[in-house]
Amino acid sequence: MSTPIINNPPRLQNQVRLLLDHIERLGLKGGDRLESERELAKILGISRPSLREAIQILQVQGRLVVRHGIGIFLLDEQDGERLRDSLKAAQHRIEELFQMREILEAPAVEWAAERRSDQQLFEIKAAAQALQDATCEDPIDFDKVRRLDMEFHLTIVKSAQNHFLNQTLGTLQEIMFNSMDNTLKLPGRIDASEHEHGVILQAIERRDPITARLMIIQHIHNARDAWFSYLRDLSQK
Repeated sequence: MSTPIINNPPRLQNQVRLLLDHIERLGLKGGDRLESERELAKILGISRPSLREAIQILQVQGRLVVRHGIGIFLLDEQDGERLRDSLKAAQHRIEELFQMREILEAPAVEWAAERRSDQQLFEIKAAAQALQDATCEDPIDFDKVRRLDMEFHLTIVKSAQNHFLNQTLGTLQEIMFNSMDNTLKLPGRIDASEHEHGVILQAIERRDPITARLMIIQHIHNARDAWFSYLRDLSQK
């Protein structure tokens, strides 16, 4: 089986390769079901969070599909191609998600820099620290990181002290949940995001609304561009 592994960090590459080698040894074909997650982790000698990372990478590559409550299945080439095509078609939807984030978060971070209280600044810093701690874990729990990343952004929105924005928190949370689903798994994106968060936090602390607004826009654009670049790489494989 010739399977490209797209510039993932070495740890992820090793996990993916272990899983692919296991599939090759068993001679599995499209439509075949793999062992349960628990059994696979034991066979491969890796943790279940590490296995989930490998499965997620191969899902994005159109090699595997997880049918919840049923199992993990190998996709044939045609099914994989259809999955990759659906990812490319989703670009417009993803673009709209990032546009909505920019519309809502740019004024929010600006107002937060102007209006935040000392207590709210403390809460933003605490959210940033919790996220940083989670990114230092090995292996990284990407579901946890995504939740904490979203919480960091929502804490800023709450600090804007704008009733309309507070009423849209549920909608914004859903937008973030979808737009952050894959970007945080991209090579180098967690480190870049952490740096950008630091600049945003410093601007809020200094009560510098202009820098805060410009940086959140750049942060959102960088996440969007990273995801689109990844989709382009997939389409060329």
